[in-house]
Amino acid sequence: MQSFEATQVYNDPIAEKFLSSIIHSEEEAYESYRAYAHHVGFTVRKDHTTYWPNSKKLKVKDYICGKAGYKKEPNNTVKFRKADTRTGCKAMVRFHVDFEGNWKVAKFIENHNHPLADRGDKHLLRSNRRISGINADVLRSMTGSGIRATHAYNFIATEVGGVENLECTKRDAFNFIQRERRERIEQGDVNALIQLFMERQSGDSMFAWDFQTDESGRLTSIFWSDGLCRLDYDCFGDVIIFDTSYRLNKYNLCCAPFVGVNHHWQNVLFGVGFLSDETTESFMWLFKSFIRIMGDKHPITIFTDQDQAMARAIAECLPQTRHRLCQWHIYKKLPSKVHCGVRTKSVAGLFYKCLSKCDSEEEFEETWSLMIEFGELESNVWLDEMYRIRHKWSTAFNKDIFGMGILSTQRSESTNNVCHGVSKPTSSLTDCFIGLENIMKSWRRSEKDEDFKCGQSVRTPMVKINPMLRQASSFYTRKLYSMFEQELLNGLCGLTYEVSVESDAKYYVSKLDDEGTRQPWNVLVDKVTCEVTCSCKKFEMMGLLCSHALFVLSLAKIKVIPEKYFLLRWSINAKRDMYNRFGCKELKDSGCNNVSSSSLIFSSCSQKFAYKLINRAQGHELAEECLWETFRKLSGDIEDAIAGRTIELHKTKKKHKPRIIECNVNDPAKKRPKGVSTTRLKGHWERNKKAKRMEQEAASSRRAVDAFEQSLTDCLTQENYASQLSQTYSGLLMDSISETLY
Repeated sequence: MQSFEATQVYNDPIAEKFLSSIIHSEEEAYESYRAYAHHVGFTVRKDHTTYWPNSKKLKVKDYICGKAGYKKEPNNTVKFRKADTRTGCKAMVRFHVDFEGNWKVAKFIENHNHPLADRGDKHLLRSNRRISGINADVLRSMTGSGIRATHAYNFIATEVGGVENLECTKRDAFNFIQRERRERIEQGDVNALIQLFMERQSGDSMFAWDFQTDESGRLTSIFWSDGLCRLDYDCFGDVIIFDTSYRLNKYNLCCAPFVGVNHHWQNVLFGVGFLSDETTESFMWLFKSFIRIMGDKHPITIFTDQDQAMARAIAECLPQTRHRLCQWHIYKKLPSKVHCGVRTKSVAGLFYKCLSKCDSEEEFEETWSLMIEFGELESNVWLDEMYRIRHKWSTAFNKDIFGMGILSTQRSESTNNVCHGVSKPTSSLTDCFIGLENIMKSWRRSEKDEDFKCGQSVRTPMVKINPMLRQASSFYTRKLYSMFEQELLNGLCGLTYEVSVESDAKYYVSKLDDEGTRQPWNVLVDKVTCEVTCSCKKFEMMGLLCSHALFVLSLAKIKVIPEKYFLLRWSINAKRDMYNRFGCKELKDSGCNNVSSSSLIFSSCSQKFAYKLINRAQGHELAEECLWETFRKLSGDIEDAIAGRTIELHKTKKKHKPRIIECNVNDPAKKRPKGVSTTRLKGHWERNKKAKRMEQEAASSRRAVDAFEQSLTDCLTQENYASQLSQTYSGLLMDSISETLY
């Protein structure tokens, strides 16, 4: 045993093991004594250090009990006093280190003057609390996936059989996560976010972003979109849902996602913006940035809520786009804007019909006039304003434009609901970006899962001998096929349909509703070209033939639906089919039949320059021919380079690291969300104290009222004062006391 100063014999085998251990460094000495302290039940602190003269080499190192010494009393009055844990404990160990670096125990005191920790409480000892590498990775991964820190801590505690078997507390886990987040934005939240954008761009050349600042250099607006978002916009950017009601971050910036619908009827994200305010200028900047990054391609329809600033910005920046308003928001305002007594329910029914149940503009005008007359609402200002912009919210005025049958911004609001799981009022912009990236990854994974299911299986038609269903099952995705099959069966099996034929090409289809009235639809069929049109305009609005048209096609003995009525955006291979128009078909015809749709897309559009060229040449025959001739020549040059028939450029080309740009953008000012009070939050005892005071005041008021009523009763019982008091002073006193008390 090594020599040491002691006054007792040590029978503890753990102490014997500690004293006999061979130590080579300061870290080993600390870990050895810490392990012994954990076994016994006390915490360890580092104490005095002595060095050899004229050297930085250790000579003496002391480690003491965490309760050694006494706490110094503060000279001034402080608001918060930490609990005193010092008891003047003498337990310690002293190591002597010779000049060659050999460690040995020179002094060891084992006795303590305080209770030691029990077995179930040893995980609370300060020197034994640490987060292992495995637990750190688990916490980092789970919180990065949107799981709350408390749930992540409970998970790792369950894995080891309880919190007493962990080397950290819940507070340690919270501090670790917060420290990780602070380190992530050490250079500033916005600067860290832009640096993250640059890293993404180094791996995705189509990643793009833009931002703007105010006069003081603070961020006011920012927008970003990655390569897959831009490719998705090329395929599914005909309809956009835009909503800015989500503000869950510590700067109170409104989150403005551009949401679309893919060929599986799933949400798809085209890009995300953050705005400090909702003014016309901010929206104009956002829409211009969005259109510029998306290659100057305007959507067909955009759905928003009823916001004047947003409407002005859309009219200025998207003049070719049909602006539609969310019907749900409009109908929700109706009870607060329209009051007509017992007729309110009937008026609400007529207004609802004006929203989405009128099949023509004439029917809308008749229903609107009936609603105004029945409710006597000629002077209602809100209804006058809604009538002025009726073309933005009523489906009767939008049957000629593609809108996929969407009536509200619910898809964007469901995106906000998903964002709520990855963002909090204290979240930084970097945290929001990473959370939105995770959402996009999960959505894309769902899309790939549906692509796999559609590629590995074919929907079995409900009527297998029907050629239209067989044709649709091989073209549409599973979701769209279900919708098409429902339309076809409604048409063929709708026993309440009545058809009157005026000529070989003109049919009138009517259906008896629940009240016995007929709703006519005018269907025109050209048997030579197989063209069909219906007055309900379902194909124009959604890209699917309606039940009326399918019913008439069957009557006209047309068994196969023309290809032009199968919209490419609803096909199983929507992306591949749509990019075939720009040359991907040549890749497929050259023998690449096993290449997936994603590979075909990236083989032609993964680089930013080629992507812009393809968009620029779209629709121009000569430009497309020139573009693909250049690509074919470039492909030949690349094959020659690979075969060694040209100069090997890779030997002389230097490998450049991603360029790091120094950013100096100030973070936005921190703001509280709307409706949140700026006063200090009160604690439990303060709230209870206020409640008790209010109860005492109420009891005092009740006692005063009871005393007055009793005195008034006593006076009225006396004949001499009854008439005078009741006629002259009774009313005045009652009013005065009521005002005083209440």
